Amino acid sequence: MPQIIENLSKHPTVCIILSVLIFLFCFFTNYLLLDSLLKMHRSNSAVKKLKKEYTFLQRMRLLHFKENCRHAIKFCNGMIIYQKIGWVGLAIYLFISLLFAFGLFSATFITWLTVGIFLLFDVPAFVINRLLARPIIFGRFKEFSFEKYHNTENYDSLL
Repeated sequence: MPQIIENLSKHPTVCIILSVLIFLFCFFTNYLLLDSLLKMHRSNSAVKKLKKEYTFLQRMRLLHFKENCRHAIKFCNGMIIYQKIGWVGLAIYLFISLLFAFGLFSATFITWLTVGIFLLFDVPAFVINRLLARPIIFGRFKEFSFEKYHNTENYDSLL
């Protein structure tokens, strides 16, 4: 691990850019997961109508999921809170990166923060999406494992 940190600290701007890109990719995968939860127990026309009630910024803040999720409500709210904490963490990370540009922090510190952001916010998103059986990068576009229970009366359970 120290060798990896040492190699990454030679290129801190690459670490910052990759960290932001990977975080945005993870946000998109979490958004797709929450979108699938929103579609549970609803018709496609009802989902489209519901989404039109919210602006783009409100949808990026995940408000339509928080107020309208019917399936696995606790999991859905937990994912929303997790994502909001991730946005706050990314904002702090970017602020520290800005201070690094003015020479207030070392490249090694930025590299450790990059690894921390990756382990705290990106890896869990990959794991959750993989456990719920949707391929992240390769493979055909499969359903999440809970989508086969679209017509059940059990609204509480994720699986």
